[in-house]
Amino acid sequence: MAKVLLINSNRFKHPWPVIPFGLCYIATALETNGNHTVRFLDLCFSSDCEYDIKNSIRSFVPDIIGISIRNIDDTGGYRVHFLLEDVKNDVIDYCKREFQGPIVIGGPSVGISGREMLDYFDLEYAIRGDGEAVMPEFVKRIESCEPMEGLKGLIIRRDNTIIQDDEPFRVEDLDSLPFPKPVRYLDLDLYRRLGSPIHIQTKRGCTFSCSYCTYNKIEGKKYRLKNPALIADEIETLVKDTGINHIEFTDSTFNSPLVHTKKVLRELIRKKLDLRLHTMGLTPAAVDEELLDLMKRAGFNEVDIGAESACDKVLESLSKDFKREDVIRTASLLKSKRIPATWFIMFGALTETRETVLETLNTIGRIASKWDLVFISTGVRVYNGAPIADEIMKYDTHYTSDKFLHPIKIEPGKISLENIHAIAKRFSFGFPNFYFYEKENIIPGWLLITGNFILKVFHSRQPVWRLLIFLKRVERFFGIALLKRGLYELKKRSGDKKSHINNGFSLIRNEVHSNT
Repeated sequence: MAKVLLINSNRFKHPWPVIPFGLCYIATALETNGNHTVRFLDLCFSSDCEYDIKNSIRSFVPDIIGISIRNIDDTGGYRVHFLLEDVKNDVIDYCKREFQGPIVIGGPSVGISGREMLDYFDLEYAIRGDGEAVMPEFVKRIESCEPMEGLKGLIIRRDNTIIQDDEPFRVEDLDSLPFPKPVRYLDLDLYRRLGSPIHIQTKRGCTFSCSYCTYNKIEGKKYRLKNPALIADEIETLVKDTGINHIEFTDSTFNSPLVHTKKVLRELIRKKLDLRLHTMGLTPAAVDEELLDLMKRAGFNEVDIGAESACDKVLESLSKDFKREDVIRTASLLKSKRIPATWFIMFGALTETRETVLETLNTIGRIASKWDLVFISTGVRVYNGAPIADEIMKYDTHYTSDKFLHPIKIEPGKISLENIHAIAKRFSFGFPNFYFYEKENIIPGWLLITGNFILKVFHSRQPVWRLLIFLKRVERFFGIALLKRGLYELKKRSGDKKSHINNGFSLIRNEVHSNT
């Protein structure tokens, strides 16, 4: 049987380190379906990737290396950080220098830009779709020297040319997949101390068509639902095995379809587990009182709301299936049930104006609880395969040289992203719960560890991010927030003046050149 080294390349830790459950599914499938020998290298907390990679390859001597790549970039920041450059320099290049055998990449980002990533990394193979089914067959063919052509879900690049670019492979019966065994492959101690949750999917696929989103490109345009009873069993097993009772549902939209979501919650309630539940995506289109009651009974101590805007004009341009009144109604229900929420707001749609920005800021500032976290990002990042990317390429095939692999954000017609960011930044100084999704705001590890320790000592079920709001309130009380605002205004004024001077010099140079 083959020896497979699986590497978690994700080292991005915002808002907290992510346990590589997807790769654990792959490892479990390889051992269960192929009896292969698996070694797991988790680089999330590595201080020396080169040493760890060399040591693993030399001691294990693998036949195949599989590398999971989670993110292309940090998505929401005003100044986007291109994470693939870090993966290339810190992981891929070291693997290629030390190992001459087949290297295959996979993960969510490959589902978006697999062929472009093969060119960028100068690699031969990429798997997109449900890797639990494709990876065992890939290893089998490598082991038996069978042709790789024709393997569903596989992208093949040879002699700098893509010779196969297959559609993502999707498992129709998700209940057939084995439960992952993270304790078999990972040291979870630091993840526990940092408050990292267990990731669970109740389904794969997405039926929505948000203009900027790639979920249905990665997972398909129809729902593939998991059996609610099996979901509850998997959670019970993972909590028992890992000692982690913080569970995050990572569905594209947790509460759609609503009937299935309620069935999952009822199965969890029946288990009577002591859980701290959290979901990364709740659409305001499908929130009702019964749903929130079931969520509270099941153990939800926080939710994420993917509102993006509180302006109908902008929501329509983003192809959202809800309106401003749904956002307001959701906020009212969450307050009445006392469920903490993180609100995700994204400025920069094509129809954005100064008036729409202020409408959203004023609305969210009014309806969100003062102890809710409001995450603000500036700019709509365009990814390959998103509806907006397809629309752009219809009119301008030369808009991007690498099909949006490197960060590109659309610019609204009536306001610049710089002005949007400045308006939102100034507005946020009056709200300690407003938080910008930027690299400089990444929560430090010591704060996560301290916060989780404090909450554990006091047996509190409050979300750890409420400590951020508390700290900003303290800053406001002591006048530090006022000082920060003053420094921001000085810096902004200085930047504007410098920009004005540079523009003046450019005009002078152009005038000189035109006269000569």
